[in-house]
Formats: sequence, C-alpha cells, structure tokens
Amino acid sequence: MQEEPFDAGEAARELAKIRRIMESATQLTVLPGWAAILGGILAVAGCGATYWILGSLDLSAMTALDADDRAKIIGVWLAVGVGAVLLDLILTVRIARRRGKNPWSRLAQLAAYAMGPSVGVAFLLSLAFALRGEWGPVPAVWMMLYGVAVWMAGILSVRAPSVLGLAFLLAGAITLFWAEPIALVMVGITFGLGHIAFGIYLLARFGS
Repeated sequence: MQEEPFDAGEAARELAKIRRIMESATQLTVLPGWAAILGGILAVAGCGATYWILGSLDLSAMTALDADDRAKIIGVWLAVGVGAVLLDLILTVRIARRRGKNPWSRLAQLAAYAMGPSVGVAFLLSLAFALRGEWGPVPAVWMMLYGVAVWMAGILSVRAPSVLGLAFLLAGAITLFWAEPIALVMVGITFGLGHIAFGIYLLARFGS
C-alpha cells in the first residue's frame, strides 16, 4: 500500500488549529484579563498600605515592628491574596458560563495541578522565614515561585503566561541578590504593574 506524501502545509494548519483550540480553552484556566488587572490594583494598594504601616521599602524592617503592626501587614497581604483568587474564580466561572464551557475542565485541573506545588512551597517557606523573624527574603520567594507556577501553567496555554512567569523569576532573583532594600517596589512592579499589563494584553488579544 502506497503511503500518501507528507504535506507540511497541512500539518502546520492542523497544529495551528490545535493551538487555537488550546488558546480558547486556556483563557478560562490561567487568568482572565479583568482578574489580572483588578488583582494588580489590589497588589499596588497592598504595597501602599504596607509602606504606610512599615515606613520602609524593605520588609526586613518588620522585625522592628510590634506584633500588632506585623499582624496588620500580614492581614493586608492575606486580604490581597484571597481577593485576587476570588476575583479569578468568579470571573473565570462567569466567562465560562457565558461561552457555554466548563470552568473546571480537565485542562483547568491540569493548570491548577501545575501551579499548586509552587504556591504551596511559597507559603511554607514564607511561614518558615516569618517564624525565624527573617522577613527580607519573603518577597523574592513569592516572586520566583509564583513565576515557576505561571511558567508551568503556560505550558498548557499561550506563550504570554510563560513570558510573565519568566519575568517574575528574573525579578525575584534580582530582588533576592540585589534589590531586597526596595523589595516593596519590586512587589509593586511585578504583582501590581505586571499583572495590570498582562491583563490589558489578554483583553486586547482575547477580549473579556
């Protein structure tokens, strides 16, 4: 039986079709545009509130605070984190229902599984540093491990999340080795402005 000749053009078209299907699906699994923008605004607000309480851009200064002020800063960032997650979930479900899709599809589950370990490790390391009174490395830890999480999710998505993840990794490394005294600025740039810019890109590329 004679095999049909390989058609490179047809193969490329099929790959492009598969990628479009994945792009459409993973818009609902990574981060909706408005969730990224609103989450970024929350992060900027968190940076402002932290600076108002702390009076410094270096989180190492938390060791000099009393327990009440430290609790306030921790509360600020817990509120930012919970608020961002809730926004993501609510908007993801809303978009999925509008498009008649399952917000917790197999692809969404894989994205969550890919991101989960890094977020868990970030939480445990942050807790360990906090118990030792070493607050300075915490922002860099979160930037780098969040970067790993988004990078892994990007394997199942379009290229943009991988680029965002790489940016977080680089910013975290810079913060860890050189920019710890201005860590709060780096948090505002990454979790704040970075997410806002990413959200604007998603809206421009994929719509609401």
